[in-house]
Amino acid sequence: MKKLQKENSKLEYKQATKDIPKDCWETVSAFANTQGGTIILGVTEVKKNELFTISGVKDGNKLKIDFLNSSHDTDLISQSVISEKDIQIEEVDGKEIVKISVPKINYTKRPVYLKGNINNTFVRDHESDRKASPEVLRYFLRESDTIVDSEPLLNFDLTDIDIVSLQNYQVVLSQINNDTNLLTNDFNAFLKEIGLLKRNRTDKNKSWNLTKAALLLFGKYNSISEVFPYFFLDFNIKHYSSDTDYLDRIYTSNEPGHPQNIYSFFNQVFQKIKTQINNNFELDGIQRKDSSDYLLTAIREGLVNTLVHADYASESQIKISLFNDYIEFYNPGEMRVSYERYALGGISEARNPSIFSIFLRAKLGEHTGSGGHRIYQTADKLKLRAPEIKSNTNNTQLIIWTIPLLESVLQRIPPEWKTTYIRMSQKFVAPYSDLKDLYKSSYEGHKILNAMVDADILEKRGKNKGTVYLLTQDEPALRQSLNKYIRQFQNDFLSIDHHN
Repeated sequence: MKKLQKENSKLEYKQATKDIPKDCWETVSAFANTQGGTIILGVTEVKKNELFTISGVKDGNKLKIDFLNSSHDTDLISQSVISEKDIQIEEVDGKEIVKISVPKINYTKRPVYLKGNINNTFVRDHESDRKASPEVLRYFLRESDTIVDSEPLLNFDLTDIDIVSLQNYQVVLSQINNDTNLLTNDFNAFLKEIGLLKRNRTDKNKSWNLTKAALLLFGKYNSISEVFPYFFLDFNIKHYSSDTDYLDRIYTSNEPGHPQNIYSFFNQVFQKIKTQINNNFELDGIQRKDSSDYLLTAIREGLVNTLVHADYASESQIKISLFNDYIEFYNPGEMRVSYERYALGGISEARNPSIFSIFLRAKLGEHTGSGGHRIYQTADKLKLRAPEIKSNTNNTQLIIWTIPLLESVLQRIPPEWKTTYIRMSQKFVAPYSDLKDLYKSSYEGHKILNAMVDADILEKRGKNKGTVYLLTQDEPALRQSLNKYIRQFQNDFLSIDHHN
């Protein structure tokens, strides 16, 4: 009998003998609105998410046809997200099952809802389907509007702009372009020039108005809060994430000395990061200054990405934390490209294209969408622990490590395990005979190895003399090596595909 894996965020089983279960459509909605997933009809749950058995369906082809017909019924589901190629009929243990692959819907088409009621929008939460909260629904609707940050604001003008922030940007742009004409005191003309003042063509006078991007980038804190009541950008420095006290902190506020907007926050934070990054780590054949420059460029990309891709209407806020060994970027809003595409580069879908454009003009971002690729390349070049990125409907989190891979792991394991880990990070797979010289005795060696197995750092396979130890798939040393080869293969494949 085939052992089935447990249900998870991308896998759902349904018992279905003759007809499609009614709650199947809730899962279709949830998968389409979240990360996609697979529904398998013909599986019975014996114990709550513990044991699943193949019960089969009576007529797989009929269920397939019924499902396709129902998926086009707009009284049942708001839009069809599944085509014939997404449904497969298979035989397992002599019984038919129907496998339905539900793709993640493009953010411009969400939400997918049921029975003509947008309140019947579902999202996936671990192995369960649940109705989207009002905040998530508002987020989906905001996401479907791709020009949010270029929208003109009525009744806002230069009195809502922090002129010092705007002048600082003018200086940067003037230096980059070697053009002193950009240092004008005609701020309305300057804002028109950079696309942040737009004509309201619905007004009979066709008046010029500040855009939302202008307010977010250069506005006064109190004025920004009128339009974006949850606007708050926070940067803090701690030794470790478990520390309760900050070593330093920068956050947006209307108080003197605090940044009021996105641009002033970026400047203050990046200057602070520059002073904090330790330039003294040495890596194989790389000069320290070069190492620092590469790392700061990668961190700048992470900072810019966080600011230009954030959902500023969300009730959550941007938070950036610098620790001894890594920097963490957190912003409300889901990534608009896949993890793979982010790491490979080439495509960029900024949530706030007008804000992104302002950073690009100042050469503070990668217009080709290669910011993520640069971050991963830097980690490879400096032999740092691989960046980590996670994203869901609510937020995106990026971690950039600032110390070498081995050091990042060795800081977190008992001292007596360190020599074993270093050896395993070089070999990945090893019998005891390749490790025994590290230990005073066989007893000590097996005690350390068994403890590392219990901690899921190592995996033990085989018996007696055939026993070998492996780094587990989740271990950073193995994952980084595999990811490097996978990215190289994907790069080569995309290159071949492009030339063809």
